Amino acid sequence: MGCNGDAYRKTNPIVQPWAATVTLMAYIITRAVENAGKLKAGKIDLEQAVRIPLGHSMNHFLQAIGVTGRGTGGATGNLANIREQLLRLADARVTVKEDDGVRARGKHTQIMDEWDLWFDARDPNRGSFIESYIKLTPQFFQHIVEAPIPIDLAVLRQLTKPRSMDIYIWLTVKQFWLSKNNRDSYLFTWDMMAQSFATKELKTAVGRRDFRNEIKKAIHDVQAVWPECGIEADLEGVTVTKTSPSVEKKPPRLQLD
Repeated sequence: MGCNGDAYRKTNPIVQPWAATVTLMAYIITRAVENAGKLKAGKIDLEQAVRIPLGHSMNHFLQAIGVTGRGTGGATGNLANIREQLLRLADARVTVKEDDGVRARGKHTQIMDEWDLWFDARDPNRGSFIESYIKLTPQFFQHIVEAPIPIDLAVLRQLTKPRSMDIYIWLTVKQFWLSKNNRDSYLFTWDMMAQSFATKELKTAVGRRDFRNEIKKAIHDVQAVWPECGIEADLEGVTVTKTSPSVEKKPPRLQLD
């Protein structure tokens, strides 16, 4: 994805802005899948289906995606950082690519066609008559509809560390892949894990050890909130075993229409 959250991985009393981006993406996917069902049933058209409402105030939006707590306003507060991260997401794109050594191919897909955000970080309760919204590109909407990944916002809210969120999202995708390919389990070696998660080349034994420990701690965090997640780490790597998704039927959260 084209947005970089590393600069925003700071602790604050409400939510890390990078975490807000992950949570927002989960919210977008959830609403897009819901809209796809309405589109299929003939209740809405494509123009309505790609429109994702974000509420009439910043706090309204945060409540809708399940983020609670008090943040700090002002130009340098964490609410301003969250707002900035959302704007970065508006400029982001998804790249899908593959390379088997002979044929290399890929495609860039912009996430949003349009956005209109009325979020005042100085006064997050300040409302607007005009509702904030985003419009997904038809291509990104189609990607979501064709392969909806069951991301649980309740799990994401409990995983406050960026690496733990990384592992949860990755695990959810791999569980989907196991089910789609009729596999019971798969071993991802530590080299494979490093290709996906290492932020630098692991040249030393200490670096490789620290990386493994970091991943193991993140796996432990995920296991704490999703006990039946089907993931274990050992000397060879990380084994994912097919299990039920983390998403359960819950009372509906505030809906933004």
